Amino acid sequence: MDRLDFRERLRGQIEESYGKLSYTYQTQQEAATLKRMLANCISIGQIVLTAVSTCGVISVFFGQVGIGAFVASITSASSLGLNLYTRGSKLPEEAEEHVRCANRLWVVLQDYESLLTDFDDLEVGEIRRCRDLLIEKQAEIYAEAPRTSDRVYKKARKRLKNGHQSFEPEEIDILLPSRLRSHACEE
Repeated sequence: MDRLDFRERLRGQIEESYGKLSYTYQTQQEAATLKRMLANCISIGQIVLTAVSTCGVISVFFGQVGIGAFVASITSASSLGLNLYTRGSKLPEEAEEHVRCANRLWVVLQDYESLLTDFDDLEVGEIRRCRDLLIEKQAEIYAEAPRTSDRVYKKARKRLKNGHQSFEPEEIDILLPSRLRSHACEE
């Protein structure tokens, strides 16, 4: 087998792993965001329903029995339902699990990126050793990773397709201190 052909296949395998890991990382980020947003919406809903049901009860006390009692009972029952749901739900904790997983994945992503950067300067044996180590790290994280949904994966995919994890050279230059900039940058 041609050595150059093998190096190209090896690089292709590493690039493929990097791409898959990028999707997993972004999916964990999206899952955390979604769970935080859902927890916040439920919390606001609980506050609103409690306030409305309390106002309905007050109207009953002041003689407005008909509509006030009906509104108070509906909002009170809805509030009770949300309270029971949140009692068993652990959305903030689940969001934090996704964040922890994403943080661990980020380190491995950076290692893959470094390996791809150094690829041409490394011997095949060193590349294989690094690749195998990264696959092991990845497997450990995946074994403990919280599960995600198709909906979250689709959101992550859309973000990545829109270049969420990449920069144009000019964008990077703006972020760097002026002495490290490599491209012409208008300020």
